[in-house]
Amino acid sequence: MNARTLFGHQQTRVRLKNRGKSMSNSNIVDINARRPQSDAGDAALKVFAALRDLAATQLKSALTRAFTEIDDVLFEMSEKAGDGTLKQQYFDDLRSLRRTREGAAERFDTALRGAFTLYVHGRPMLKVERAIDTPEDELSLVDEGELELSLALARIAARCDEDVARQRLELTKRLQHLFRRAEADTQTPLSGAVIAEAVKTVATTLPIGVESRLVLLKRIERHLSDGNNDAIQDGNKLLFEAGVLPELKLTYARRASETARPASEAPAAVPVASAPQIDLGALASEITRLLTASRPRQTPADGNLPEVDASAADKRLSQLRDPGTLDSNQFAQSVRGMLSAGPNGQPGASTLAEPVENAIDLVSLMFDFVARDESLPKEVQQSLTPLRMPLLRSALRGAQLFDGSEHPLRALMESAAEIGRSWSPDSDRDGRVLGQIKSAVANAVAESELDPEGIERVQQDLRAFIAGEQKRSQLLEKRSAEAAQAQERRLAAQRTSQQTIAEVLDQTPVPPVVGTLLNGPLRRHLELVHTRRGEDSKDWKSAKKLVRDIVWSFDPETISVERAHWQAMLPNIVTALRGALAAVGMHDNDIDGVVVEFRNRYRDLVAATQQAPGATPESFSRIDPELMPDAPAAVVDAEAELPSAEVIEHAARTGLTYSDALAKVRSLAVGSWVELLDGKGETQRAKLIWNSAISQRCLFVNRNGQMIADRSFQNVASDWMLGHLKPIEDGALFERALVAVKRKLVDAQSSRAA
Repeated sequence: MNARTLFGHQQTRVRLKNRGKSMSNSNIVDINARRPQSDAGDAALKVFAALRDLAATQLKSALTRAFTEIDDVLFEMSEKAGDGTLKQQYFDDLRSLRRTREGAAERFDTALRGAFTLYVHGRPMLKVERAIDTPEDELSLVDEGELELSLALARIAARCDEDVARQRLELTKRLQHLFRRAEADTQTPLSGAVIAEAVKTVATTLPIGVESRLVLLKRIERHLSDGNNDAIQDGNKLLFEAGVLPELKLTYARRASETARPASEAPAAVPVASAPQIDLGALASEITRLLTASRPRQTPADGNLPEVDASAADKRLSQLRDPGTLDSNQFAQSVRGMLSAGPNGQPGASTLAEPVENAIDLVSLMFDFVARDESLPKEVQQSLTPLRMPLLRSALRGAQLFDGSEHPLRALMESAAEIGRSWSPDSDRDGRVLGQIKSAVANAVAESELDPEGIERVQQDLRAFIAGEQKRSQLLEKRSAEAAQAQERRLAAQRTSQQTIAEVLDQTPVPPVVGTLLNGPLRRHLELVHTRRGEDSKDWKSAKKLVRDIVWSFDPETISVERAHWQAMLPNIVTALRGALAAVGMHDNDIDGVVVEFRNRYRDLVAATQQAPGATPESFSRIDPELMPDAPAAVVDAEAELPSAEVIEHAARTGLTYSDALAKVRSLAVGSWVELLDGKGETQRAKLIWNSAISQRCLFVNRNGQMIADRSFQNVASDWMLGHLKPIEDGALFERALVAVKRKLVDAQSSRAA
């Protein structure tokens, strides 16, 4: 080897050695960096693994829901697209997503679980972008698609971090405690940036167009934000139950599905315990036993008479007509006389078998209850009477009439009672509804041999009629309730706006032009925002802030101390003022005039305070409270208003106090039917469609959806105490009738025993 070659090898070794030194600081990975920074025990790793599996499962499920929802969205977009190329593009994207979404969900799950693994080892989960500080770096235009993708991912990150800052902080503290880390973590596995990075691994690999990708990311944003909220809350609960920082109280954020109910909406009905299911078979057997025990034993002479069994009784009844409107005892005696008569009409020619006797008594007692049931008007009770004979024949045939709910005659009777419960003469002046009930009953009676299919057709026709009636009435009910709610929101907005302006004007004198501005356009702006957005909205807070800023900016003491601050704030106040005036429909020229006058008065104030700090120009004065517009009267508390002495005296005899009546009114569920006296003193059947705890008013409509009463809690409670308002029971007619029959038989048995 010559000297030149040896020198070349030495240079090569030097270069390699220097390169190794330069790489030691940047490219060589420290083995210790892949190890946890602190000694986490097996128990901690096990709890963390459970947290990882819980969060990954919930977020992957949320992503899958977004993929499922995008199918319908892309299909609708393709249908609406006028361009054929764009239509085909949406269809191609739809097919591509169906083919690749399972793999995309798996990539998302892998990336998310990888973030948890990096957290265990103390390594950053997001790459830090290198600063552009070298002269050879050049700026270049960003592709529009990449820019849209970056913005969409940024929105996902921000949306996932919304409303869970406190919960995410608790999770971070618990994870720090779990791994004994003293330093603050800049990223947690469930932060919005980490989730957005996992979404990026999915979005950049999907074989779809830019428009479809952006629509998909919008759906992903909504579903992942909800899923992340749930994952963080459930993760905190998991760590709390595992004993990780138990002294740190759990804080719950509102779930996405939980929407705040406006204060003006009707309160939901108070949940009550569901009534136990009635064993109809056992009830029918018990009634049969009681009927047998209540009947006197037959004399020996009766044993010589031929016995009419259930089959023979059914055959005879098919040739007989209903004896007409009779009470239960008369109906039973009439039917017994017809069945026991001989061929030539001689009475008592035969005796009735015990099942026949029981069937006659049970049907008679049931319709005795129907004839006295206060939930049905008299006209409807009479319309149901012809069903006695078909029900009796069905009972004799052994049909599951009393211990089953599927019998067509029973279903027909329940449907007729449902529509008849809300019937009143004034709501059916043309007799159409009552005529429909009578027609259905007549058609069921006319069915030869009680054909179940024929009666079922009659029942379906009646149900279709009821559905049509309900659809029309519900539309009117909705309009009436919405109108009442809108009026209540408007009155509440007027009261709140007047109070807001009065409070700020009471603090400092303002020029008359500002007072006119506040009591005029700005007050209407406050009412508009309060009505549309509500008192908890950001728009309402901004509107209140504008009013306060305007008044405080004219405070002489404030200007003297913080002149620079308020002069800097003036452009923002003017901009917000222009927006508020435009929102209430003021013309641009008028807005310019208001702004000019506003600036002039502000200039006068600044000049006065410069000459004498705290001085007020002569044109400034406090607004006289009497000049303030009158706000709507405050709602009167029904508890503080007592009814008249006549009402209290009448209710004392029934044992119902005013407070009890008020409690009944407040707990009356929306949709309940009552019987009340209208303004003409006539009894009406009405449905409660709105029950407001704010305005303490009740709205009642008839079965057509027409409003017939708008009354305060005090008036409704007084009517309840006087007996002018009675709730209508809405349980199943057949079940209530059987229960009443059993109660009557038990009472009769107790009386005989006594």
